[in-house]
Amino acid sequence: MQASLIIPAYNEEERLPATLETYEKAMLHRFGGDFELIVVANGCVDNTAGVVMEAAEVFPQIRIIDISEPIGKGGAVLEGFRQARGDGVLFADADGATTSESLLGLLDHLDSYDVVIGSRRMSTSVITKPQPFMRRVCGWGFAESARLLFGTTFKDTQCGAKAFRLAAARRLARVVSETRWTFDLDLLLSAKKLGLEVHEQPVVWADRAGSQLRYGSTTSEVLRALWAMRLRQSAPLVELPELPAIITNLEPDQDLGHQEAVA
Repeated sequence: MQASLIIPAYNEEERLPATLETYEKAMLHRFGGDFELIVVANGCVDNTAGVVMEAAEVFPQIRIIDISEPIGKGGAVLEGFRQARGDGVLFADADGATTSESLLGLLDHLDSYDVVIGSRRMSTSVITKPQPFMRRVCGWGFAESARLLFGTTFKDTQCGAKAFRLAAARRLARVVSETRWTFDLDLLLSAKKLGLEVHEQPVVWADRAGSQLRYGSTTSEVLRALWAMRLRQSAPLVELPELPAIITNLEPDQDLGHQEAVA
């Protein structure tokens, strides 16, 4: 299989249908039917699973991993890494903020790099609709904190568009521990500690309404997580044995596009 696209989703019944249609059609054009699009729904209390199932009736490459408890964006992506089968593994946010051309274009660089990350902050990045002012301020503050605490040289660790060789995704699934707001940073720091080659690539991106970020509580949580990560940085990474995918309860006559899982 040529590619797997993982979309983590938490209560995304409104934004997800358009994203699925856009990315699915782009992947069909590029890969024919030789790909999969995996939605990892975690702890959803809306109809996210239902809209994915409707899309899967039209596009058989779509499947869902439906996890009953919230495990965070990072937990959802890591579960997708464990179940992905494509030679190239992508993940993207459910809002579809990164254009399909930019997202799939990340795969073109996996011949030379293990990990390719989309960036909104390079000189050739194109932002067709910018984030609100406070989001930009928070993003700048996070990037500066990461630079000061970890010496990162990435211009944008948080863009929700990243690509991996399958072997790299599998290794990262065994070592990354952050699953919430600092997941992307932990992912990239872990990649560097594993000796993986990481490349930053400009993307075309547009802000989408519906963010679940809450400035006060999220900021304090992020600061605590950054400090905890800083304390862990001196310790060597331990690659655990590959964990099995979350056990799924799949009835013999159940549609393979829908997998129920209990975290």
